[in-house]
Amino acid sequence: MPRQRGAIIRRGTTFSVKYQTPAGKQKWESGFANRSQAQQRLNQVLGEITHGSYVEPKATKFEKFANEWMDGRVGVRGSTLSSYGSIVRKQLIPHFGKMSLSEIGYDQVQSFVHELANEVSVKTLHNIIVCLRVMLVGKRGGSALKRGFLRHDPTRGVEMPAMDQKQIVPPTREEVWKLVDAAEELGGCGRDMVFLDTFTGLRRNEILALEYPDIDWTNKEIVINKAVSKTKASDGVRKWEWRIGPPKSRKSNRRVAAADAVLELLRRLRSEAKDSSGLIFLGPAGRRMDPDSFDEFVFGRIAAKAGLPGVRFHDLRHFFASMLIAQGESAKYVCDQMGHSSIQVTFDTYGHLFPNSRETAAKKLQQAMFTGRKERTGSSLVAKPRKRGRKTEPREDED
Repeated sequence: MPRQRGAIIRRGTTFSVKYQTPAGKQKWESGFANRSQAQQRLNQVLGEITHGSYVEPKATKFEKFANEWMDGRVGVRGSTLSSYGSIVRKQLIPHFGKMSLSEIGYDQVQSFVHELANEVSVKTLHNIIVCLRVMLVGKRGGSALKRGFLRHDPTRGVEMPAMDQKQIVPPTREEVWKLVDAAEELGGCGRDMVFLDTFTGLRRNEILALEYPDIDWTNKEIVINKAVSKTKASDGVRKWEWRIGPPKSRKSNRRVAAADAVLELLRRLRSEAKDSSGLIFLGPAGRRMDPDSFDEFVFGRIAAKAGLPGVRFHDLRHFFASMLIAQGESAKYVCDQMGHSSIQVTFDTYGHLFPNSRETAAKKLQQAMFTGRKERTGSSLVAKPRKRGRKTEPREDED
């Protein structure tokens, strides 16, 4: 009987895999959340050994790998890159830095989650684990799994606290008009951007990338095909810089309907512009505007003057979506106009603003059925009880 070359051992709440490498070395892999995961990994290893394709995981420290991984982020949006960099420096390296990647298993990640649960918000914790998962087993980029440093996903099966879904509360119509009036008094680009966003719901970074050729005057639409994003600076002086590139996602490429008032605003701006083919919205001295500076120094002043210091420019986008829904537009139309990646995102964000769909469907069915006929209540459709001793012919609707 051939000698067994592998085994699964339970250690507390997790499972470990033990096997013998082709070189005769006993190898352990730990941190599997359940026996099924451990068995799957053991089968994989034994299969690789049998077919001669087994490669022993490399011993690399997490800190070294994390720094290499960050340096290799190419084509990642600046905001995402900045967020990942902060997570790696402040949370991941301090906790996992001295460990070898092969030592990181389910137990280590679950312990990390428990440790952070009392230190950061649930949303921040989820973002941290997403970053860790992308780094270790992501399908894109040089993840630890793809580079041969890991053989399984140590984040699989990790229990996370539930996310609190806070419902979006858009500004009211009265509040938005206060913002528009305050922007009108202060003047400048803030006035025009507030008005534009109220009627289009564009993202701030999409507005700041708009050029006059993006306006389809004939079809009364604004073509969204780019956005301003933060990227690593190339001048060796600054850390970050803003560049115009692709929009947030593939579905962000879209055409947004423009009301006559919006087209009138854009025509005025074009007539006043020095370059009728360049950017529509510019900062002081005719330079490209810094989005963060706009939020703080331009819209911040507008919100304060309107007596609404807690309102953000992005809230005008929520207001626009709420108005579309209030006007009875479909979820598909709202999704397309907002540039959401999927209709699920639309429902997750604004689902509470849609009328009760079941009640609405029932009313529509009733209206459709009784069109052109005298509407009857349910009681009039039910056969009356028969009198005892009297024969009656069966009603046609008693089938």
